[in-house]
Amino acid sequence: MQGPRKNLSRRRFLELTGASLGMATLAACGSTPPPSGSSNPTQAPAPPAAAGGTATAAPAPPAAAPEPTPGIRQAASGRDTIIEVWYPYGGTASTTLQQYWEAYEKQNTKVGIKAVYAANDLSTNAKLFTAIASGRPPDVSWVDGPQVAEWAARNALEPLDARIAQSGFGEDDFWAPSWEQNSYNGKVWALTYSSDPNFGFFWNKDVFKDAGLDSETPPKTIAEMDEMNDKIAVVQGNRIDRLGLIPWTVYGSSNSLFTWGWAFGGEFYDPDARKITANDEKVVDALDWMVSYAKKYNPERVSGFQAGFGTGEQNPFYVGKIAMAPFGPWELSGLKQYAPELKYGITFLPTGPNGAPPKSSWVGGWCVGLPRGAKQTDAGFEFIDWLTTSDEATTIQGNAFTGFPGFKNSPYYETVQKSAELKPFYDILVATKHQRPVMPAQAFYTGALATAVDAAIFGQQSSKQALDTATSTTQKELDRILKEGVS
Repeated sequence: MQGPRKNLSRRRFLELTGASLGMATLAACGSTPPPSGSSNPTQAPAPPAAAGGTATAAPAPPAAAPEPTPGIRQAASGRDTIIEVWYPYGGTASTTLQQYWEAYEKQNTKVGIKAVYAANDLSTNAKLFTAIASGRPPDVSWVDGPQVAEWAARNALEPLDARIAQSGFGEDDFWAPSWEQNSYNGKVWALTYSSDPNFGFFWNKDVFKDAGLDSETPPKTIAEMDEMNDKIAVVQGNRIDRLGLIPWTVYGSSNSLFTWGWAFGGEFYDPDARKITANDEKVVDALDWMVSYAKKYNPERVSGFQAGFGTGEQNPFYVGKIAMAPFGPWELSGLKQYAPELKYGITFLPTGPNGAPPKSSWVGGWCVGLPRGAKQTDAGFEFIDWLTTSDEATTIQGNAFTGFPGFKNSPYYETVQKSAELKPFYDILVATKHQRPVMPAQAFYTGALATAVDAAIFGQQSSKQALDTATSTTQKELDRILKEGVS
């Protein structure tokens, strides 16, 4: 049983958030894939259009904006209500988000959007938590999907159930794993902005052909993938010239383990018993398999091989140095820009051994919620509704970010299903049943898994020892949170 819910004092709130700040950050994409146009394969993504609720009066031309502040977009002048929205995307994505603010203000001429860039992921939430604790939160905030339960546990979000009940949409309108990651202790705490299909399995057809493989036939099982890797790999003495894949580089160590752990049929959490299961036998098998590549090629030698590459045109998959990789749809823009002649295919991840279920991919992505203590909750939820369920906003998300809306009924999915490149990701999204564990120690768990993977890959511990440690330390942290009643 869980202890009583407590309102946190400012001091206690900051003490608790400080504990999570020490945990390792997700290598981007795990839960936050990069927006379209980003060449960095380790970053984040985007939303839908509204069912009933927003007026469509003739737009009033905005007056000249005040002098801009870095990272802050001021609301159009002359608005009766101003919503402060905090978003986590920097760089070009921040500019692309302007499409949302302008579209919403055009449709709602009495509402203005003040948009503020605020770093926000599994390890960098201090700015928001401080704002909540001091009584000055924004009205709307993006929240990383696996953090929703933890934010709810820390009394950082307003529950949305009553508002959702009046909205005209519900659970069946969203992809199931995306809805699940927003549900904790019988309440819904956020709505899904992006449902990231993690991951499509990409194979380089040119490398397959060069290695004497059928370029049109990707591996269906992990055993077949291993055999293909043996034919693709080129190692001369202490120098690696080419590999089929590097199993521990799927957007970071923890995301790699989630990806292959589920492929092997493992589970990471028992929600009914509230038990961490990182040492599930099949998760251990998955890490043992990852370690087999480390033993074969030497992780330090692999690191040296990787050091010769980077992002953009130096992506090892683009230049034929890695032939197989789990990627998200956000990589498509980089392929078009930097490797337009590359021949590649996309399919489901290979199936693991010993009766593991096929199509084992999982869903990540960003969500949007109302921070605790927000002043404009009605207007804030109307914006969240529009952002996550409207035709207009979900189409902006798809076209501008190559993002997949959490809302299944977005018209953007008609475009997706007609695209040879995007359709495989749609099929993955339809089939997947996994999301990272919904519990209030997710940031801690992510760091513990990353530590376990690294310890096993570099031979510091066996896979079983490393995952036993991850299980026990995370369970201790989860039990502490539940006992203290901050959930």
